[in-house]
Amino acid sequence: MCGVFGYIGKDSAVSTVVQGLQRLEYRGYDSWGLAIPIENNIEVYKTLDPLHTADTVPIDFKSTIALGHTRWATHGAVNMINCHPHVSTSKQFALVHNGIVENYQALKAQLKSQNINLISDTDTEVIVRLIEIELSKMKQIDEFCEESLLTADDYQEAFGRVFKVLKGRNTLVLICANLNLLLGIRNGSPLIAGITSDTNNSDDSYKELFIASDYYSFAKYTNTCLLLDNWQMIRCEQNNASIIDLKTNQTIPSNWQEFERHTLELSRDGFSHFMLKEIQEQWSTITRATAIDPLALEKLIHAMNQAKNIYITGAGAAFFIGEQIASILREIANIFVIPVPAYEAKSYLPTMQADDVLIAISQSGETADTLHFIEQAKQKDVLIASVVNMPGAMMSRLSDFPFLSNAGPEVCVLSTKSSTSQLAFGYLLAQTIINQYESAKCNIDRLSHQLSHYFTDDSLQAIADIAKTITGEHIYLLGNQPFIGASKVGALNIKEASYVHAEAFAAGELKHGVIALIEKGTPVICFMNKRNETYMTAIASEVKARGGMIIGISEQHNELFDHMIHLPSPDNPANVITHIIPCQLLAYYLATQRGLNPDKPRNLAKSVTVI
Repeated sequence: MCGVFGYIGKDSAVSTVVQGLQRLEYRGYDSWGLAIPIENNIEVYKTLDPLHTADTVPIDFKSTIALGHTRWATHGAVNMINCHPHVSTSKQFALVHNGIVENYQALKAQLKSQNINLISDTDTEVIVRLIEIELSKMKQIDEFCEESLLTADDYQEAFGRVFKVLKGRNTLVLICANLNLLLGIRNGSPLIAGITSDTNNSDDSYKELFIASDYYSFAKYTNTCLLLDNWQMIRCEQNNASIIDLKTNQTIPSNWQEFERHTLELSRDGFSHFMLKEIQEQWSTITRATAIDPLALEKLIHAMNQAKNIYITGAGAAFFIGEQIASILREIANIFVIPVPAYEAKSYLPTMQADDVLIAISQSGETADTLHFIEQAKQKDVLIASVVNMPGAMMSRLSDFPFLSNAGPEVCVLSTKSSTSQLAFGYLLAQTIINQYESAKCNIDRLSHQLSHYFTDDSLQAIADIAKTITGEHIYLLGNQPFIGASKVGALNIKEASYVHAEAFAAGELKHGVIALIEKGTPVICFMNKRNETYMTAIASEVKARGGMIIGISEQHNELFDHMIHLPSPDNPANVITHIIPCQLLAYYLATQRGLNPDKPRNLAKSVTVI
C-alpha cells in the first residue's frame, strides 16, 4: 500500500514529486505529504485533501531535492498527525514508510521506557525515534570534536542498524536536510530507482534521480531503472547513487537496465472516470496481452507436462481470475490445475514438491500474500510462472517463467483491463497446449473487433438504466461452468465500487440454502448462454417464483428476465475473456448513481503490499 516518491535534480523538485505522487495515488489516498530541505531544515507540507488539489494550491518551496508519500492507513487514524512524512525532532531528517512494523508495540514500549514521547499513532514514528537514538550515539562518540557534524556515512549506518531490528515487510526512504541525501531500503514492498544519465561520468552518476514505488510514476522522464532487491539500500547523493547489501554492509555493483517506454498521463480523455475509460480500453488491451513469444509459452508448457501438480494462485480479484484460468485449462486442454488463495497457502505447501508448477496472477506483481507464497514454494524447488502488469515487479524477478500482461497503467483501483488481459493469457496458454496458438490469436483479434463495437452509447445507457432499478443493499450472482469465475469477479467489482453487498454462488447452490436469501424484489444476476440455457432457465424460474428480480447477462432474451445485458461476444470461442465486462459496467453505474467515485473506493488501495 502507500506510495513513495523521491527526487534529486532540479529546482522543480516539489512539482516533480507531486506529479509522481499523483501517479501513485492508486496505492493509497487517505492523505499525502512532502518533505523538502530548506536552509538545512526539513520543511513539511501535509494534507488530507485529494492529490488533484495540489494543482490549485501553491506549495512555495524551491529545492533540488524532495520526498513525498501518499498514505493508505494501517496504524493510526486518518489525520494530520499520522500523515507522512514523519520528521525528526531536530528537523534534520524525515522518513516515509510503506509496510507494517510487526514488532512496533515492543519497540514503542522500549522508547516509552526511555521517556521518549511519541506524538502519532503510527509505527513509522517509532522508526524515526530509533534512528534519532542511533545518531545521538554517533554524536557522543565524536563529542571530543568541536564541530561534530553527522555525515552521510553516519546516516547510512544508523538507518541500516534500525532497519535490522524491524520485523515484517517494510520499505523506507529517508531524506536528510543538510546533506542533500536520500536513503532507501527495500524489504517486501517495491522500491525502484530511475535516472536521467550524465553521459560524461560513470554508470551510477546522473542528472536527475527518481526513487519510487513503481516505474510508471516516473516513466515520462526516463526508462533507465534499477530494481532494488529485499535487504538492499540505495544511497542517493547529488549526482551519484550506490547500492549496499545490508546483510554484508558492502557496496555492490548497480544493475541499471532499460525498460520499455511507458507513460501514465493523468487524463481521463473526456471520460467521467478512469474506470469507464479503462473498461473501454479493453478492446485493445486483450490483443496486447497476447504479444507473447510462443517459445516462452512452450517452455512453461514443457514444465507443466513434467510436473506432478500444477497450482494457480492470486489474491482478491487475481485469485478469481486464477480460478477462471484453471477452468479454461481444464475445459480446453484437459489439464487439472489446483487454485489456491495466496492467503491460504500454508495448508497447501506440505503437498507441493520439486518441479511442481505454481502460476501466480497479480496486477502489481508486488502483492504481499502472493509473494510470500512464492518465496515458500521456491524453497521446495517449485517452478514459478507469473502473469503481472507492472514492469520490473518482484514477482517477475522471482519467476522461472515471467509474463507481462501489457495492459498498460491502470489508475482506477478496480482491476478491469488487467483482469481481461490475464484471462487472455490463460486462453492463449490453453490453446497453445493443444497446438492452436495461431487459431487462438485469430480468435482474440476478432474478439478485439467485437469489443470495439460493444461500447456504444446505447449499450452503455441500457446498463446505466438497469443500475437505476437496483435500490436495495444486496445483489446475488448465479452462474455455472465458465460463468462461475465471472460471477465472483462481478460480485467483487460491485462491492468495491458501489459498497452494495454482492455475493456470487455456483447456480447449483441455490436449492441448498441460497434460496432463503431471495425475497420480493431481490436483484439476482443470472449468466446464461446456449450451452447452459436449459439449466439456468430452471434456476431463474425458481428465483422468479420467490419474487426475485432477474437480470440476465446472456446471449439472447429470456422471458424470465426482468432486465437483460448482452454478453459482448457470444459467437467467439474466446468469449470467456469478456464475460466479466458487463458486471464491470454495472458496478461503475451503481457507484456513480450513488454519488461515489469508483476510481477511489473507500478503505481500498490497488496494490496490497502488506500481509
